[in-house]
Amino acid sequence: MWVVAILTFLWNGSGAYTILMAQAGRLSNVDAQETAYYSAQPTWFVIVTDITLVLPLAAAIALLLGSRSAVVLFALSVIAIIVNNAYEFAAGTSLAVADRGWLILTAIIVVIAILQLAYAWAMRNRGVLR
Repeated sequence: MWVVAILTFLWNGSGAYTILMAQAGRLSNVDAQETAYYSAQPTWFVIVTDITLVLPLAAAIALLLGSRSAVVLFALSVIAIIVNNAYEFAAGTSLAVADRGWLILTAIIVVIAILQLAYAWAMRNRGVLR
């Protein structure tokens, strides 16, 4: 479980770092389209996105600590990711609408988030998480 928890923390941490740096305009390999995308986001959406970034990190820490709260945190993370992306698709602002690579990346992120939740759920059901 330690290996999975550490990999989960690293995966989610790298994603959070990348998005936070892009939001701040401090990521060096961002093209003009992505820069414009982050610049146009309303403040409320940035805050919701940042909360969405923190949830899986907290869940990974809970998993490392063997806490049952990991399941709830991963579940909230999946919900937040889906709601965030659904809003962006509905608003037509998602980079995934304009670019197949972003669509694939978004799908991978959602699938991995669901797998993280499933893993935490399984560990809770086996009695590993207390």
